[in-house]
Amino acid sequence: MTTLACCPDQHHPTLYFDDGNVVLSAIAQDRQRQYFRVHRSILCRHSAVLAEMFEIPPLTLSPSGSPEVLKETYAGVVHVQMQDTAEDLASFLGVLYDPLGNAYKRFNPNTPVLVEGTLKLAMKYECDALRARIVENLEADWPQTLAQWDARRAESILARSEHGQQFTGKVNGLYLDDRLPEPASAIRIASDYYVFSILPAAFYHLALLSTDADWDEYRANPGKHLRFGARTARWRLLDKRDLMRLVHGQKLLAAYTRAIGTDIFGLRCQRGIKGCPKARNDCWKYFQENAPISMDDPLDILYDCIRLDTLFTELPCATCVQDIAVMAEKKRRELWRSLPAFFNLQ
Repeated sequence: MTTLACCPDQHHPTLYFDDGNVVLSAIAQDRQRQYFRVHRSILCRHSAVLAEMFEIPPLTLSPSGSPEVLKETYAGVVHVQMQDTAEDLASFLGVLYDPLGNAYKRFNPNTPVLVEGTLKLAMKYECDALRARIVENLEADWPQTLAQWDARRAESILARSEHGQQFTGKVNGLYLDDRLPEPASAIRIASDYYVFSILPAAFYHLALLSTDADWDEYRANPGKHLRFGARTARWRLLDKRDLMRLVHGQKLLAAYTRAIGTDIFGLRCQRGIKGCPKARNDCWKYFQENAPISMDDPLDILYDCIRLDTLFTELPCATCVQDIAVMAEKKRRELWRSLPAFFNLQ
């Protein structure tokens, strides 16, 4: 029997329980082996794969033919050396023991980074319920319908207003960018672990950001940008395929935005009122030159087209205003349905 000497300094600080009946160990990034003393029943409850693994007796016959003895133990209990990294194993076990941990706070921009190791092992060890819960939380941060997008847009506008009233740009110690989902990490985890449902919204949000707005660089000097409500992305997490999809989508979004001028504001007045063409043109000119929104965001522009009467005093006739609203709503739904194709996600 091989009994490894205890190394307390290599015990995980929160996942080493004195009453645990199995020790798992894995190599950390610093090349040191880390030990987790946990409960077999908890592992088996969540994973059929781990349950089957523990059903195989870790026994061996000694060369002399004496009775079978445990092949390897640590601190008097069965020891299993895992092939996973210690960081992934800690993330995975941490969720099993603390399912309500901060990784699942709504709109937490760090959620994809925090749950990546858990999701990887949940899929490897067939923890279907755990994987479903992680996916559910990721989907809660990234809309799958236009109505959900509009609801999140309204929350973001409210949050931006709240932060704008603070001299430091912080609310409860956080900048706006720390309170809203971050798209690049969402794209990475969705692409690597088949959570395709969140990709259209994540890519659309990323398409609205400048490549200069880098998560790490802006946090090196937060008073320069984050204080004023800047949004960022972890651009380093994207691979070549992601960037090609992004560029393709941005080109099509730009073309879609340009088409608004002709498809919506270029239509003739059904009632033949002479002042309507000029009023329509003035509205579109305002969106292009003076609107506080970005012309890179056609969903937002079309949203404002639906409510022209709340933005302008000099309007086309009532019929034209209604026609513009109907057409804008139609084009918004069309655009939302087209996002997977725009970003080559199909």
